[in-house]
Amino acid sequence: MSRNLITAGIIDPRQFSLDEVRHQVATFLNIPLQQIDRVECWHHQIWVKLVESRAIFVSYRNLPLWIEAGLAAIGRCTSRSQLDELGEICRRERDWYDQHDQPEAVQPWRQAWAKQAEYLRNEEEHLKPIRAHQEAGRDWYGAWERVLYCCREFSRLQGLAPEINQQSQDFQDLPEIIQKMQQLWHQRWQELSGAIA
Repeated sequence: MSRNLITAGIIDPRQFSLDEVRHQVATFLNIPLQQIDRVECWHHQIWVKLVESRAIFVSYRNLPLWIEAGLAAIGRCTSRSQLDELGEICRRERDWYDQHDQPEAVQPWRQAWAKQAEYLRNEEEHLKPIRAHQEAGRDWYGAWERVLYCCREFSRLQGLAPEINQQSQDFQDLPEIIQKMQQLWHQRWQELSGAIA
């Protein structure tokens, strides 16, 4: 069975407002709201009991709330891989609309997907220098960690302090790196000062 918005866990029909479902079903069926006795949101379809009549099933895809839920899901994507995965699911959903002669119904998804893709692309470009700086900070810490663990004399450790302090100025905006360096320095200081006592 191919994944759709429900089976992929993107949309949970139980989260839909029953009043909204009821109104949209009445609009879809082109009947007065009073003609609907009861609606139930089942996992893959809506069970609709009509007044003094039989029950019928209505696909969620026939209602605007399905498109709205898809739009909300697209807007929640925070990575390109997440957006691409959702795009594949939406393409399969599109097949249903094509088969029911409603290809224009998913046009809002196409527009929202393109807009979110552009947003994520711009966000990634904006974050590249920040991530590069963070990576440089981690590399700096890793290099000094190796040096400090190789240092076996307290006097040499003290001699490294000015260089570490000077270089650490480049990473003052990365408090977690600075904190780790301070902790490492104090740990090595205690170990080596204890060794000479």
